[in-house]
Amino acid sequence: MGVRKRLSKKKDGGGETAIAASSVPAHDELLTGRTPDGKAFAVPKTRDMLQSLFNPVTPKTTFDIITLVTLSTHMVVALVLPLATRRAVLMAGFAFWRLCYNGGLGWILNWQSSRHGLVALFKRNGWLDPNRGGRVYTWLRSELEAKMGPGYSFEGVPIEFNVWLLYRQLVDLVLLNDFATYFFLCSCYLGSANDTEPWHAFLRIAGGLTLLAFNLWVKVDAHRVVKDYAWYWGDFFFLVEQSLTFDGVFEMAPHPMYSIGYAGYYGGSLITGSYTIFYASLAAHMLQFLFLSLVENPHIEKTYERPPLAIQVIQKSRIRRMSAPMSDISDSARDTTASVGDACKVSIRERPTSLWHPELIVFKNFDLLRASDVLILLLLVYSVGVPLCFWWAFGHSQLVFVYSAAQCIIWVLFRTLVLGLLLRKQSTSQLITRWYIKHGGDGEEAFSSWRAVYNTATIMTYGSFGLVAMITYHWGDADFGNLILFHTLGLLLIAFHVWSSRSVYETLGDFGWFYGDFFARDSSMLSLAPPDIKLYYTGIYRYLNNPDKVIGQAAFYGLALISRSWAVFALALLLQTCNFLFSKYVETPHMEKVYGAQIHRDSGIVRTVKKAVNKSIGQSVFMDEVMYDVARAGNSETKLPENMSVASLLASTTKPMKDIFLETKDLLSTTTARLAERTLPSELTKLDHAGEYSIKLISGAAWRASGKGVANKNAKNVYYLGESIRVGWQTPAGHSRRDWIGMYPVTANFSNQITTASSKGCFVYTHPDENLLAEMVVGDSIFASSVTGVVKAREGKKSSSLVEVLQGEALFSSSALPFKVGTYELRLHHGGTHAVLAQSKPFEITTCDSASIVRLFGADTSVDSAAPDPSKESELDELEQLSLALLTIANKAFAVTDSHTVGDPSSPSVDGPSSRTGGDVVVQTDVVEPLDSVHDPFSLSEVLEEKQARRLGYAIKEYFGVEFASDVLIHAAKHGATVHDVAKRILEARQALSAYSLSTIKP
Repeated sequence: MGVRKRLSKKKDGGGETAIAASSVPAHDELLTGRTPDGKAFAVPKTRDMLQSLFNPVTPKTTFDIITLVTLSTHMVVALVLPLATRRAVLMAGFAFWRLCYNGGLGWILNWQSSRHGLVALFKRNGWLDPNRGGRVYTWLRSELEAKMGPGYSFEGVPIEFNVWLLYRQLVDLVLLNDFATYFFLCSCYLGSANDTEPWHAFLRIAGGLTLLAFNLWVKVDAHRVVKDYAWYWGDFFFLVEQSLTFDGVFEMAPHPMYSIGYAGYYGGSLITGSYTIFYASLAAHMLQFLFLSLVENPHIEKTYERPPLAIQVIQKSRIRRMSAPMSDISDSARDTTASVGDACKVSIRERPTSLWHPELIVFKNFDLLRASDVLILLLLVYSVGVPLCFWWAFGHSQLVFVYSAAQCIIWVLFRTLVLGLLLRKQSTSQLITRWYIKHGGDGEEAFSSWRAVYNTATIMTYGSFGLVAMITYHWGDADFGNLILFHTLGLLLIAFHVWSSRSVYETLGDFGWFYGDFFARDSSMLSLAPPDIKLYYTGIYRYLNNPDKVIGQAAFYGLALISRSWAVFALALLLQTCNFLFSKYVETPHMEKVYGAQIHRDSGIVRTVKKAVNKSIGQSVFMDEVMYDVARAGNSETKLPENMSVASLLASTTKPMKDIFLETKDLLSTTTARLAERTLPSELTKLDHAGEYSIKLISGAAWRASGKGVANKNAKNVYYLGESIRVGWQTPAGHSRRDWIGMYPVTANFSNQITTASSKGCFVYTHPDENLLAEMVVGDSIFASSVTGVVKAREGKKSSSLVEVLQGEALFSSSALPFKVGTYELRLHHGGTHAVLAQSKPFEITTCDSASIVRLFGADTSVDSAAPDPSKESELDELEQLSLALLTIANKAFAVTDSHTVGDPSSPSVDGPSSRTGGDVVVQTDVVEPLDSVHDPFSLSEVLEEKQARRLGYAIKEYFGVEFASDVLIHAAKHGATVHDVAKRILEARQALSAYSLSTIKP
């Protein structure tokens, strides 16, 4: 069952944001819920699932009956069918219900999280509306009232809560059947183990029962903390105003219901002694981690940790509007340009090379054209590759083994003891920094050199371990089952090591990973230092005070299992011992000296065990734990959000397979187009006034800049990269409200009657109604269209009858724009299908000279930003002009569409028939740009998403002729680089390339 970290933010007395997690308040106190549109309501109490399902006195709903019937069916299968048959049937049943859980429920939750999809489905169909629902409404209402009992008012809660109650019943059906099929499947494999000694069986069963008991405790304690609201993913539907305290099992492991909460699976595997059960359990557990990574983690991040970019940009824009009167907007725009010359000349700390070219972290950021990286690769080849080739070619395995083991020991001792001694001296007397200063360097250079040496030692330690494992790998005539088991366990330990290392790095960053606090005590001393150097027990450090000392060698023990080598195990034990000495004599004294009282004496796991012991015997055996709880109650800084991530479990597809896939996709698209051409035209002929559908491009900045003359007629169909594109459309008054306009490359579709290519999100609904708008979320670009008038038009050239048609305007902006230079077309489609009603003329998306960017885009008044004054551009030098141009382009790359409904859909039109029809929901759209000044960081909250980085990198390449990898921009944003910093980097790059590629650099 999924229990997530549920974080609720509230303002404490000091005005700072306190983040915590809490159990539900007292039994007599009701929670206050809040829907996505801000409506508050009292959250009714829910019944216990097991009691309502299995208590014969409690009324049963349709879902309850279905659940009981399916559970009974599984029981009959387990009792009646022959052994081989019931094993196959129950295995298939377990696979089905597990996929329903992770695939089906996960897809619904993802849909609900991204677009309020499940709630919107009920709103569209009116299933919970007494005026539209009919028999479905009556049935669903009776189901919920029977499930909730007295004290629940169907009409007294919002639709989000009622949809969540229905979803809960679906969850109960799936999860109970998932558990039942697994239980019965295990019963079919009891006695599968071939124990040679009785005590083997005793240890196996005792271990399995222990894991089952531990699993039960995890479930019970987790439910104690989060209750039904988080247990059933309630925050996908609405939020509650409560503060949660994550204690107990939540201090033992990240996402305990997905990690240690599946210990019972492996307990069942031990009790049965079956490899089949073990691998089925492992597969189910991996699916659960995928569910966590793809569904829950993204929702947690955007709900509790970092809102999506669209929300941040729109909130910033609204604050800016409220803080500055409208009359001052033009003045602020002029001030931005007038002061940019002086602002760009303000002395700022020079950015080190590592800001733009991230240094190697193990093999992350590896660059084949960087000298240090190439030297490390050559060292690895000589140390590992050459001995392997010698062994394969000439044998002498004993000689190669002695060499590889000796080399491994040397690197282990160098990485832990030698470098540890240097760090200890650095802590006590700043030995390394003093050495570099003495020989003409500085603290920045000292830290940079230390990072290179430490990373080289880490890589060589891994490489030398791998060499020993390959030399000593042997299985011979070992049992096949044991061979597969040991390889599986070894690979799991390696994966666990990768995950823990990534978690440590994500928590510490570059500065902490390389022991930066040994070189700097405040942020002004090193460029990579964070603004506030202090201890934060977040991420994996919530559970372990020193993860590297405890679980940092998991991969090496995994290699020992895979290679079946005691030598590798001994080397892993040596490494762990040396790491323990490193922690005790280097890290711990330095931490106590620098951080003092900030250090937690016990880790989260230790505190949980102490609490369990105190509670089980009824007295406080561990008094230090009691004192810690008292101290923590008065210290809000310890209540910090969890920041965990799970290592990606999917490998990228190889290029040949990708080519085959694309060719197959093209073939299917062509076939689909040919088939559809024979069926869809007959559907379109049934439309009334099909000839009244049309779309027309509205000219943009290129047309305005050309003087709008006849000689520049081609400029009408030219737009600049990042520029919003306006489209005029016309449809009959009775058209489908699901008609939509898509934007495609002109070569993407094979037919003019049917669209076969995906729009990739580049589409806008022409005239959305309430049903479509139910799925609108903040930052949506697909609803940026509205009716501008209702006119009478002649039906056909020769007809005298008039037809009422709607005319409107759609806006393609931000995510609805194809951010790529090329030739495109627009297609108007019928009623949510891909049947084409009208096409536009082809148009071009191109770029202009970088010197003209501010002048051309400055005339675009459709955006909300303090645009610089183009008239003063000539007064600025080259760097200042480039900074302003980049500010404009970055705003186009990061722009967000702010679409929101205005007016009451049930009220008549306030704008008259020329703007909309009576009772319509009007969508008002603004394009919001986040950056105000060249000294703004070119990211929000020092986070640049991959999509944004690709867009900005592509725009810089096309407009300025300099190519930056997206990883470079992401790394620079992480360290607070501003628009001016990036512009300076572009200018330096252009100057470096100008002597060799004048033809490719734009002026």
